[in-house]
Amino acid sequence: MSEPLKGRIVFLDYMRVFAFVSVLIGHKFFENIVHLATDSTQHITVRYLAELLIPLCQGGAAGVVVFFMTSGYIITHVLQKEEPGDFLIKRFFRIYPLFIFAVIAELIFGYVVHDVPVPSLQVIIPRIFLLGDFFGTPYGLAGVEWTLRIEVMFYLFMFALKMVGVFRKQNVLPIIYVVVAAVLYLMPTFPSGYGWSDGYFNLYTPFLLVGSCIYLAQHKTIKKTTCFTVCTLMFFAFMSLITTLHPNWKDSHYALFAVLLFLGAIIWQAKLHDSYALGLLSNLTYSVYLFHNWLWDYIAIPVLSLGFTGLNAKLVIGAALLAVCYALHATIETYGLTLGSKVLKIRRNMKERQREDKKSIALLYNWVAGLKRGN
Repeated sequence: MSEPLKGRIVFLDYMRVFAFVSVLIGHKFFENIVHLATDSTQHITVRYLAELLIPLCQGGAAGVVVFFMTSGYIITHVLQKEEPGDFLIKRFFRIYPLFIFAVIAELIFGYVVHDVPVPSLQVIIPRIFLLGDFFGTPYGLAGVEWTLRIEVMFYLFMFALKMVGVFRKQNVLPIIYVVVAAVLYLMPTFPSGYGWSDGYFNLYTPFLLVGSCIYLAQHKTIKKTTCFTVCTLMFFAFMSLITTLHPNWKDSHYALFAVLLFLGAIIWQAKLHDSYALGLLSNLTYSVYLFHNWLWDYIAIPVLSLGFTGLNAKLVIGAALLAVCYALHATIETYGLTLGSKVLKIRRNMKERQREDKKSIALLYNWVAGLKRGN
């Protein structure tokens, strides 16, 4: 493996790129793949390859599973050293600035272009803070918001584990994960009333725990047999739930393919080379995810007016979308991360001053105590 870019785990960049490509294709190009797989005028090998892509791209579901496993892995990694407070600050400025911008931009575009009424604050506020599941708030960003609602809950869960000291004895984490997965399996469907995403919290949260378990096993904090057992139990629980909650997905291997892809990337990570292009695409993951599903239709208006049609129109729209997402990453997202770093620096300076003040008070106390003993 080539020398990795500073601070990056290279195989995770590959997983991020796969995740956003899977989601983008699943949402915007899937019908083209299905058509290719069923077009009898195409060579059978071409059709076969297209068929192989179907479970990897259908609805972007495999990309979502990889996204959650990647998140579980990296969050466990950063919590090895990060303090709980620093962890929350970093996650906040990683998620919220660009997300809030995307939510506001979607509302403005909808109002200006299609005269869509701006929702009330009772809708906007829970949506902006990704707490909509507890208020029955409709999804923003053309539906993709649901994954971030899970992500935020996972951050708070891992923050709590770090706060109470569980990360000082991480071999108990698999036990906690099994208990959490059992509760998710047995608890009532959450959220409910959304239809296509009912019970997504029950279904997909365990994949975050699977990613964490894999990290622990890879770094020999837990035994590989323990990891295998825990992850297998969670996977079979997922298959049982998906069959019950969303039977239309029971005939797809997307989750299995996603898990195997993630494991394969770990096994062969020494052969996965780093590059500037890989880092760039990996950095675009978040902005593409937030903007692709709703901004696509607005970009399509001028593209279609120029006479582009069919697949050619989609390719032009996709290229324009990537350009916009790069600009948003380089500005809003990067500024948010920079602001987070400044907040962290202020917090650390304050803590350092507090330590110095405590030392000064202790010295003063000892000096006064010494004077009293001298008297």
